[in-house]
Amino acid sequence: MPVMDGLTATRAIRAWEKANDRLPTPIIALTASALKGDREMCLAAGCTAFLTKPIKQDVLLQAIRENSPIVLPVAKSQSGMSGVVGPKASHRLAAQVPAYLRNCRQNVVEMLVALDRSDFELVARLGHNLSGSGGAYGFPPITDIGAALEQSAVKADHEASRSRINELSDYLDGVDATPAAA
Repeated sequence: MPVMDGLTATRAIRAWEKANDRLPTPIIALTASALKGDREMCLAAGCTAFLTKPIKQDVLLQAIRENSPIVLPVAKSQSGMSGVVGPKASHRLAAQVPAYLRNCRQNVVEMLVALDRSDFELVARLGHNLSGSGGAYGFPPITDIGAALEQSAVKADHEASRSRINELSDYLDGVDATPAAA
């Protein structure tokens, strides 16, 4: 990588996640280096998994399945949460749902403050993040609201952005952090 190596990038991502009280993003190290200690070094840097090149498609896909949240379409509970499942991720992810919802609520506060400053760039970025994360945690409405929020912020539509932020706040007020059974 031209600016920094993968381990430095991983450490920087993990530091940012910690500083911003964000959940860890799965990071799979793909490397040609298979020397003794390389795996431990990658995991110590914060990588979620370690694969050596040449990478076989089935091995990569398995690593993604094992280290990423997967949402299967199932009936929603009264809380609005779909079944969040994944071979390794299901229990780990379910434990992270309360923190995820706290982050979403904090995003509402940050977006309202940003909107008061007409900082549509921040509102759009946070909306984009929500649109990418809601479904992964079993909250498709957060994904939908986040996408709509991002669009209204990109258009610098103050009224529509505030409406979407309020919609998100109302949704979060009615959400229970208990995962639905898959």
